[in-house]
Amino acid sequence: MFASSFTWFHLIPWVDHEGLFSLLGVEGHGTYVFALAWLACFLVLGWAVMARRGLEAARARGGMQAYYADSSLTVRNSAEIFASGILSLIERIFPSRKDLARFFPLIASLFLYIWVCNLFSLVPGMSPPTDDINANVGMAVVVFLVFNYVGLTRDAVGYVKHLWGPMLVTGFLLFPIEVISLFIRPVSLTLRLTGNMFGDHTVFSVMSGLLPDMAAGASPVVQAIAWLIPIPVPFLALALLVSTMQALVFSLLTSIYVGSAIPHHDHGDHGHGDADGAGHH
Repeated sequence: MFASSFTWFHLIPWVDHEGLFSLLGVEGHGTYVFALAWLACFLVLGWAVMARRGLEAARARGGMQAYYADSSLTVRNSAEIFASGILSLIERIFPSRKDLARFFPLIASLFLYIWVCNLFSLVPGMSPPTDDINANVGMAVVVFLVFNYVGLTRDAVGYVKHLWGPMLVTGFLLFPIEVISLFIRPVSLTLRLTGNMFGDHTVFSVMSGLLPDMAAGASPVVQAIAWLIPIPVPFLALALLVSTMQALVFSLLTSIYVGSAIPHHDHGDHGHGDADGAGHH
């Protein structure tokens, strides 16, 4: 049960027997994936609300006290550490402070949501929603729509010119390739996240049941000992690393896609003179 396809949500009748889809008039499967995804959303939102309350409490102190960190590791402190880490990661991609503030919520939310979903693989009786391709397609489509919307609304002519290439003649060859590459981006985001999380969860499942399966015909004492041997422990550390890296890769690629769609001449609004008149890309 620790690493199998079973989840605690399967104990709920409408999840185990797909009753939710039946109520909606849809025949489908994997209701537990939606339940786990909603749980991740509630966890992220709950953490954000608590961090906001901590920030408001600090502001209420007034003066310089409002800027002091809490004396211990609190939700507010953890949120500030997380926010500063994401900002330092993407600030070079978005030289404009206006763009940095505009797209930070999207990128930070993607990282945090994907990371929480991935960490479900470390919890007994849980399964990461991100090892299901349907859960990842939605996020990849949102990223696809955002960076194309940014490119077309900021400088549609420059965005199309970039896709066309530097020469008019070669554009007839390069433009279709560039357009195809735009659609490959969400596919790549989806398959990378799904493949890595599914593979990581599968490896952990196999290693968790390796000794118990080998001791299936042995005495109860031997079977109990087989369950106690900590073979899966190193794979828990690997799962933690993979979970963090995949959330980082997805959010970082999102920031690169969005940042590359922003005309560079928009970046001159706070002292980055070298970006003025630099063109679209």
